Amino acid sequence: MKRLTLILAAWALCGAAVMADEAGQIRRQFVEYKVGQSSGDRSVAKLLRAQQADGTWPDVDYASQRRGAWPTRDHLKRVEKMAVAYRDPESDFHRQPELRDAVLAGLRHWLDADYRNANWWNGRIGVPMSVCSIMILLGDELPADCKERAVPILARSEMGMTGQNKVWCAGIALMKGLLYGDAGLMDEAAGQIHSELRVSTEEGIQPDWSFHQHGPQQQFGNYGRSFAGEMIMWGIILRGTDVALRGDKLEVLRNYMLEGPSWIVWNGRMDLSGCGRQLDSGSPQSNGREIERQLLAMRRIDPEFGRRYEAVSGRVGFKPFWRSAMAVQRRPDWYASVRMSSTRAIGAETCNTENMQGLHLGDGVLLTYLKGGEYEDITPLWDWKRLPGTTCDQGVEKLEPKGSGKGYGGSDFAGVVGDGETGVAAMIYQRGGLSARKAWFFGKESVVCLGAGIGGTTKGPVYTSVEQSWLDGRVVDGGSWIQHAGVSYHFIEGTPVLKAGPVKGNWATAFPTRGSRPAAGDVFSLWIDHGTSPSGQAYAYVMIPQCEAAEMPGRFEAQGLEILSNTDALQAVRTPSGVQAVFYAPGKLSLGHGRVLAADTPCLVMLADGKLTLADPTATYSSVTLGVNGQQLELEFPRGADAGKPLRVALPES
Repeated sequence: MKRLTLILAAWALCGAAVMADEAGQIRRQFVEYKVGQSSGDRSVAKLLRAQQADGTWPDVDYASQRRGAWPTRDHLKRVEKMAVAYRDPESDFHRQPELRDAVLAGLRHWLDADYRNANWWNGRIGVPMSVCSIMILLGDELPADCKERAVPILARSEMGMTGQNKVWCAGIALMKGLLYGDAGLMDEAAGQIHSELRVSTEEGIQPDWSFHQHGPQQQFGNYGRSFAGEMIMWGIILRGTDVALRGDKLEVLRNYMLEGPSWIVWNGRMDLSGCGRQLDSGSPQSNGREIERQLLAMRRIDPEFGRRYEAVSGRVGFKPFWRSAMAVQRRPDWYASVRMSSTRAIGAETCNTENMQGLHLGDGVLLTYLKGGEYEDITPLWDWKRLPGTTCDQGVEKLEPKGSGKGYGGSDFAGVVGDGETGVAAMIYQRGGLSARKAWFFGKESVVCLGAGIGGTTKGPVYTSVEQSWLDGRVVDGGSWIQHAGVSYHFIEGTPVLKAGPVKGNWATAFPTRGSRPAAGDVFSLWIDHGTSPSGQAYAYVMIPQCEAAEMPGRFEAQGLEILSNTDALQAVRTPSGVQAVFYAPGKLSLGHGRVLAADTPCLVMLADGKLTLADPTATYSSVTLGVNGQQLELEFPRGADAGKPLRVALPES
C-alpha cells in the first residue's frame, strides 16, 4: 500500500511538472482565445472616454443588489473588454499605456470596493471569473499588489458543485493556478473540467443529448449554452498540451453539439422553448448566435468533423428528446417543437425573479417557425394562460413556476417517439383541477393536434391555445380553416376563436428584475373555448406550414390524413407515412380491412414500411405485447438510463 501511495504521488508530481512546463503555452493560448472574442476598437474607445478618474463609469449602478443580471458586474465586464483590446495585436489600443492604466484603474477600484451581491453565483463564479481573466490578460504588467489583494476575492470560489456550475468553478481554479504558479491546481482543475464531459442521468449531458440543470430540466439556452462555451473555450486553450481535450471526452462534446442544442436553432434564433427561464429581450437571438459560433469554433479542436459542424443548420428530421419531454421537427422550410412536463421532467423554473409567469411553459407549448421571428421579443405581450399549444384554466392567477413540484407536470405520462423523419409527442396534462389527453403527430408537411378527455373543476373557462404570435400580414378566415403568415389551421373538432390586433404589455410582468419596460405590438391569437369546468371535451386540428390561403381548401384533403381515434384512451392518425397511435391504456385500434393494432400497456406506436417504432411514455414498463395484424410481438422496453427511449424493430414476415 505504501509503495502504491508513493507511485501515485510520483505520478501527481510528474503531472504537475508537465503543467508547469506548459503553463506559458496555456497562458498564450488563453490570451489568443480572448483576443479572438474582441468587440472592436469603437466600443473600447467609448468606454475609455467615459471612464472616470477613479476607474468607475457614471452609468454603472454600483449600489445595486439585484440578484439576476447584477448591473454592478458590468464594471468588470468593461474592464475585461478593455484588457482584451490591450492585448490584441490588431487593435489600435495594443499595448497603449493609456489603456493599460485605465484597465488597472478599473481593476484596483473593484479590489478596493469589493462589491458583493446576495446571489451566491456572483461571489463564487461571476466576479472571480472576470477578475482572473483581467489579471491573466495583463500578464507581466499586472502589479504584484493587485495579485495579492485579489486573493480574498478569488478564495470565495472553490471547486465542486455539479453540471455547468462545476465547470465554471474548475475553470476559475485553472486560472488561479496560472496566476499564482500552482501547477498542481491547474492539473486538478483541468481534470475537473473534463470530468463533466460524460453522459449520465445526473445534472449535465443526458442520454438523449439534452442538458439538465436544477433538476431534470432541459437547459439548452442557459446552462447548456454556457457549458458548451466553456468546454470549447478550454478545449482551444488547452490544445497541444498534456491535458488537451481528446478521445472519449472530445467525442461526448462532439455528440452534444451535433445532437443537442444545434437541433433547436432556426434561422439564427434559438427556439423559445429552449431558452429556459431567461426569456428576456433578445434571448433567442443571442442564444442562437452563440450556438452557431460554438459550432464553428468546434472545428479548431475537432477538425476531422468540421464539415458536420458546418452542415447542421440545413438538417431535416425529427428529434425526440425523450429525457426532457421535448420533440423537434425540422423541415426544409419550417420548424416546430413541443415541450411538455411530467412527474419526471420539469417544464419551467423561476429564479432570481426571472420568468415570473412561466408556469405553463412545459404544458405542451407548440411553437412553429417559418421565418424565425414569429415570437421574437413577444413575451411581454403574451397572455401567459394562452401559450401556443396549451390547454389551461383561464381562472388561475398565480403563474410563477416556483415552489414544491410546481415546475413538474402532474402525470408520469409524457413521451416522444420518432423514426428520424416523423414522430409523435403526447402527454396527460394535469394541473390544478384540470386534466387532458394531448397528442401531436408530426408529419413531413403538417402537424395533427388532438386533445381528448378535457375536464375537471376549474376557476374559469378552459382554453386550448392554437397560436399566439406576432401578427404578420393578413388573416384569412375560411370558417373551418384560418390562414396567417404562411401557416394554415384546419379545424376538425372545436370552434376557433380569433383575435388579431394591438396589445400593450410590460417586460416587468414576467421579468421584474429589470424594472418597468413598456411594450406594444400587434398579436395574432387563436384558441378554442371548452367552457368552465368542462367534461369530456375534445379538439382536433391540423396545422399546415408553408400553405397560403388560396391553397387551403384542397390542401387538407391532399395531405392524406385521417383521424382514426380521439378519445381519452386512444389517439391515432393515419398519414401518408403510416399509422401513429398513442395508447393511454391497453386497447385496440382498428386499421380497416380487418387489421388491428393492439397494446397491453400504455405506449406510443408508429407503424410504417414494415417497421415498428415505439416508446414507453411513463418510463416505468419493462415490456409490451403488441398485436399487429394477428401477430403477437413481445418487446422489451429500454430500461435504466434509457427508460423512455424510442425502440425501433422490424415486423416479422407474415
